Amino acid sequence: MLLLLYTAYPYATIWQLDQSVTSQNESALEGLVDWDSLGAGLEDDLEGLFDHPDPASDDPMDQLAENLLGVFSDFLIDPIVAFYTTPRGLAYLLNTQVILDDPGEALEEDFPSEDTWFDHISSAGFTGPTSFRVEVSFPTDSDKALSEEGPMALEFRLQGIRWQLVRVRLPLEDLAE
Repeated sequence: MLLLLYTAYPYATIWQLDQSVTSQNESALEGLVDWDSLGAGLEDDLEGLFDHPDPASDDPMDQLAENLLGVFSDFLIDPIVAFYTTPRGLAYLLNTQVILDDPGEALEEDFPSEDTWFDHISSAGFTGPTSFRVEVSFPTDSDKALSEEGPMALEFRLQGIRWQLVRVRLPLEDLAE
């Protein structure tokens, strides 16, 4: 019986996440999302879109480029991450798969009420004893399809006695081009 509960628990968490994101229920999301891990992963993904010069390089141009990337991160990437690590931002990210240059562009009509990420789950399963992955594939002809590179993936980790969303991986390869 315990094994059955353990196996079903992440699936129940996925459903709870969908309900909480759709209603933007902040108190429910606090227990379902590890906001720090989510933000750190998104920041890593966005910074990975840019070519970083070798930090050990003695070339002054490489050092200048590295410094400019640091400033760029503070002024562009940090506000984007700050937006997406809120209930409203997470709802926007999951339901549209869009990374906005200016999060202020997220208008209320951009938040679909019927056709959500939950309706497009293509696979879900354990990737380890304390990790679980959900892949969401919007049809490529949909206006929600970020790219044809692959599905959006939600990664959950068992933290204490709760499953929490710790990472959203978007197929960002198209954005880097």
